[in-house]
Amino acid sequence: MPETASHAPARPQFRFLLRGSILLVAMLALWWWMLLDPLLGVLRLSADLAIRLYPGMGWASHVTVDQSGNWSMEVPLPEAVWRQPQVQALFSSAAAGRPVRVRRLRFAPEARIPPRFTLGFPLYWAILLAAPRSRHLWRVVLVGTALLWLLALVGLFLYAANTIATELHVIATGFSGFLLSAAEYLNLNVAPYLAPLLIALALHRELRWMVLSGEA
Repeated sequence: MPETASHAPARPQFRFLLRGSILLVAMLALWWWMLLDPLLGVLRLSADLAIRLYPGMGWASHVTVDQSGNWSMEVPLPEAVWRQPQVQALFSSAAAGRPVRVRRLRFAPEARIPPRFTLGFPLYWAILLAAPRSRHLWRVVLVGTALLWLLALVGLFLYAANTIATELHVIATGFSGFLLSAAEYLNLNVAPYLAPLLIALALHRELRWMVLSGEA
């Protein structure tokens, strides 16, 4: 009996990790073969709508996809950016003598980038399926999925802003440049994997109790 009691607290976590590992593999396979294209389509439409709402961008399509699945984004360029000497040197002519307005800029994200922002969804759903039962499961699913979608949209625009700033040579140097590089690393390599777990722990009371207290 003492031996059984000593191992009892570890059993809920072990069962959760076992279920989570199996479900994670299944959800990743489902994401890759069936869910990736629909998720990318909704992310593209959301990004396109957000750009259209920016003053002066108009209602034409600003995020397009070619036949190979490569994205092309036309994003607004704030006046504080296009008035920078580095930007003017790229777009203005020597004879003009006046600043050139560059209100929008088109760029193509790397093909591997947009799918990365949808990776949090299968991770989050696998965690919830492996978690203890909850009376508020559907609310946790809907609220967490909405938060992940917002983070994916913000992450995509942060990547776009950093890429454009690099191409226009307006990236800060020194400590400010280090902070921007660190933010870009966290945006691409940490947030898509860590955010689903943190959101699940924040919204799923039974899962949080099991992790923190060691009890089912």
